Amino acid sequence: MAALLKFSSQSPFFKYNTSLLSGAHWGPAFLPWHREFLRQFEVALQREDPTVSLPYWDSTLDQGLPEPSDSVMWTDELLGNGNGYVKTGPFKNWDTNVFMPLSQIPVKQLYRSTGGREQDRLMTPKDIDWIISRQNYSQLTFCHDKTFESMHGLSHVWVGGFMFVIRVSPNDPMFYLHHAFVDYLWEQFRRQKQTRDERETQWAKDTCNSLHGYDEQMKPFRLQNRDGLSNQYTDEWYDYEPVRHCTPVEPDCDSMYYWCDTKAWRCRSKVVLGGNCTGFEGTEICYNSICNKNRCQLPPRVLQSMRRRKSVEFPTGDIVWTKTLLLDQHGKGIQDDLAQVKVINMLTMENATAYQESEPLYPEIDGIVYIPVPKPRAGMIQEVTLEAMDGYGRYCQAHCFNATVERYQVCQPRLKIGARAESSSSISYTHSVTSRRFLDVDLSVHPRQIVVSAPFIVFACSRKLMTSTMITQLAENTRPPQSREPYVWFRVTIHRHISQNLQIEAAPSSGPVWSSSVRKAASPFDPNLVFVQAPNPDVNGGGVKVTISIFEGSMRLKCSIKCTKKDGSMHECDGSVQLHSEPALSEEDVYTSDQGALHLLGWNMRGHPAQWRHKVPYLSFHC
Repeated sequence: MAALLKFSSQSPFFKYNTSLLSGAHWGPAFLPWHREFLRQFEVALQREDPTVSLPYWDSTLDQGLPEPSDSVMWTDELLGNGNGYVKTGPFKNWDTNVFMPLSQIPVKQLYRSTGGREQDRLMTPKDIDWIISRQNYSQLTFCHDKTFESMHGLSHVWVGGFMFVIRVSPNDPMFYLHHAFVDYLWEQFRRQKQTRDERETQWAKDTCNSLHGYDEQMKPFRLQNRDGLSNQYTDEWYDYEPVRHCTPVEPDCDSMYYWCDTKAWRCRSKVVLGGNCTGFEGTEICYNSICNKNRCQLPPRVLQSMRRRKSVEFPTGDIVWTKTLLLDQHGKGIQDDLAQVKVINMLTMENATAYQESEPLYPEIDGIVYIPVPKPRAGMIQEVTLEAMDGYGRYCQAHCFNATVERYQVCQPRLKIGARAESSSSISYTHSVTSRRFLDVDLSVHPRQIVVSAPFIVFACSRKLMTSTMITQLAENTRPPQSREPYVWFRVTIHRHISQNLQIEAAPSSGPVWSSSVRKAASPFDPNLVFVQAPNPDVNGGGVKVTISIFEGSMRLKCSIKCTKKDGSMHECDGSVQLHSEPALSEEDVYTSDQGALHLLGWNMRGHPAQWRHKVPYLSFHC
């Protein structure tokens, strides 16, 4: 790995566009071409470290797992995460020399989607048996039988990302480990089914095109295709060590990353913490964990110790709060108090780790995490990087909302924070801990019409592909519970002289009269905005009419009263208002039984705060 890391993405090996090298695929030169390519690659590695040898990835060791993408192969210790941008392991943040094809966004950093599609699979032992059972070389070549080269493509597609498209697949280091395994399988066929002479002379009658001819140049190398059949490769340059599978006599495997599946007497890759171990309780399938209730988990005492050590320390400077979500493979919110998001201030390099705090309270969405980010400052753009992990410590891939196409797309986990919307990420934020649960919520509409939006950035903690629809539906399905509280609060505007000591009275069509001093009922942020109590329409037959009166001492004031209709027009009115559980029948749409939302009523708090909009109350008094 160390030798490979010394390579730049601009190395000639990563630049090969194999789709333009017609002799590299779809014909009998496929195997010898890649054999020479691997040999030269290994020689280049050995210039960096003479002791290095190229390993191979036997993907059949993963295929037999309940969920192959849970293999220990895709961990920080080995190849790094397989779900999205590679942010763990030796190749994290590995720059590529081309953009990833078939992507909706420009991706020029190592990216994978291991097992992301249900229909994809890895090679199986039956596939290997088929390869070894062929009788001559032509039966392995594309023009005679597409099977072998198609089998090789299974792993390309399953790994996904850059591996998915042949012409850019060498950008993923897994390409070399996979093709070393393909070469290993070819060598097993050669040793079992061919004599030494046949290994260097057998070819295919049908070559598909002239570049696959026996004596044609193996472009771009200074060799002929037949040179790739030479016994010299495994006589002098390298040899293969086969995987030793366990037996009833020797029930152990050679590696700490393998376990013995005694049902098949095969060694298989172990499953990571949090991975699926269905059907294998009581075995050693789990890596550094145990199989419990079909999941690789830590023992309870270890979890308790981790929770005790969990610390929440936020930066000492000014911060504001924004939201994110952690989602599972079904697009559902993760609920785990060890799930976390690390926030790194790229200017000061201060960092803070935010955890899920409690069960969500409407309008919070399942999976919510509140993260602290630097307080915006005029004329200054600040940037933070986020690192999200589920409760098992597995990497979560970021998805950001693209307003241009109105959908969530894979993104780098970075946020720009500024006072101006056009120079900032479209995040909704607030300095108030009590107000933050209403971020990304429109409170300027009737309670039955409130729509909760997903945050600008969310994290998919899954090996399966996450769609924009899955994210938006989670938010749309977060509906308000029907309130059974006896009373609700709504707003009226009272324009008055600040020295006036006024009283407000609300007389409902049924129920007790409510009264208060205007000063006491006024909003702490706007003294002209007054909160009025009324019977809850939902528990009072659907609707209630409330008449508002303003008093100074015992004298009822004759105020100028205007009402603002839903279309924005204003007219004079008598100071009464209809609240109804049906939006079409309610004159005042904005009311709530949640006192925590009072000072936010009328605000549409979706997107950047500079884009928030406020709806005026239905009733306005000028006294």
